[in-house]
Amino acid sequence: MNFIIDCVIYLLLLNLDKYNCELWEQDLTNEITIGPSTEGYKNVDLKCSAESMSIQIEMEDDFTGVLYIKGNYLNKKFPCFVDVNSGTKFKMKIPFDQCNVENNSGLYKAVLIIQHDDDLIMPGDAAFNLECDFTEPKNIPVHSTVITEIFDVISRISLADPDPSPKEIPENQRLSVVNKSNIVSFHPKILKLRKDEL
Repeated sequence: MNFIIDCVIYLLLLNLDKYNCELWEQDLTNEITIGPSTEGYKNVDLKCSAESMSIQIEMEDDFTGVLYIKGNYLNKKFPCFVDVNSGTKFKMKIPFDQCNVENNSGLYKAVLIIQHDDDLIMPGDAAFNLECDFTEPKNIPVHSTVITEIFDVISRISLADPDPSPKEIPENQRLSVVNKSNIVSFHPKILKLRKDEL
C-alpha cells in the first residue's frame, strides 16, 4: 500500500514540476513594456519648504496600490511609503532628512513611484523625479548698509521610468515642468499637448 501511495505522490510531483516549467518557459520581455506613463493621473503637485517636500497626487479614477519614494519599497514605512486602499487624491510630506532624499548642497531630489499592484511594477505605473533646488542665492537689502543672502527655490517635476532597471527615457517621452517658486504642478495632458505642438 505504501508503495502505491509513494508512486502516486511521485507522479503528482512530476506533473507539478512539468507544470511549473511550462509556466515559466515563455519570455514576456517583448510583450510587457514598462516605461514612463502619462496615463491614469490628472496631476502631481510639488511644494518645497525649508525641511520637506509636500506631494499631492490626483488620479483620474479610483486608485488602489502603493505610493512611495524610490528606495523605500522594502521597509514600507510612513512617511516614505503609503499603501492606498481607495481614493483619487493623496498627499505625502517627505522630510529632506528621511526617505533616501538625495541632498547635493541644497538640491534635494527624490523619485516618486505610483504603483497599482502592491507587489509588482506593471505597465501603467508612473514615476516622477522631484526636485527642490535651494542653490540659487539672492541678495536682499535688509537695511541701507546691510545686505543678506537668502536662497530662491526652484521646484521641478519630470516624468521618470518606474522600471527599476536603468535605461534612457526616449526623447519623445521626456516631459518636465520647472517653476521659479516653491510650487510646481505636473499635468500630463497639458504637457503632452505643448510637446506635440513643438
